Amino acid sequence: MKELKEINNQPGSNNNKNDVRVNNTFSLTINLGDSLNVLALIGGIFVVKRFVKKHKAKSKKM
Repeated sequence: MKELKEINNQPGSNNNKNDVRVNNTFSLTINLGDSLNVLALIGGIFVVKRFVKKHKAKSKKM
């Protein structure tokens, strides 16, 4: 027993075991309601632009 303790106390005789466990999880959630609202907003802007163009064209004819 004394011999083992002496061996372990000597410099350079470190028995370090490093167990590293990495558990990386990546999750991506897409909320379709938000994307549909954005698409509806963009579509609404184009529809309003068409109405404004038609209204300006009609008012120039008169």
